[in-house]
Amino acid sequence: MEFKATKDDAGLSASAAEALKQIEDKHYDTDMKDRGIKEIVKYGIAFAGKNVEIAIGFSE
Repeated sequence: MEFKATKDDAGLSASAAEALKQIEDKHYDTDMKDRGIKEIVKYGIAFAGKNVEIAIGFSE
């Protein structure tokens, strides 16, 4: 999971996608893959106050 905060609701989707991209770019799942875990769900979570947007990705 990666979390991003934004000041307004208009940027929620982009921030959630950016969080998911960061997970991919920085290979946060490497340790799990090294342990033999094949099904990994990745969450990019962005919030603005009480509003939330979640982007979901899966390992290949």
